[in-house]
Amino acid sequence: MADEQILGLRCACGWESRGKTDDLVAAATEHGRRLHNMTPTRADVLAMVVPVEELSDALTRRGPDDDAQEVRG
Repeated sequence: MADEQILGLRCACGWESRGKTDDLVAAATEHGRRLHNMTPTRADVLAMVVPVEELSDALTRRGPDDDAQEVRG
């Protein structure tokens, strides 16, 4: 879907990412595996996402693109 909304996610540890749904789910799943030794389900990740405008200014200042971006790790 070409006009899919860019979403954002902030982990309790402070890690943030943004992207289209599938990219964001992949990034968050990898983050959970690497840093927290857990594998969230797609539903777990989607329950945490918000429109990117609701995340910190530091995240929204980055230029939009089609891939999920790790902002802090």
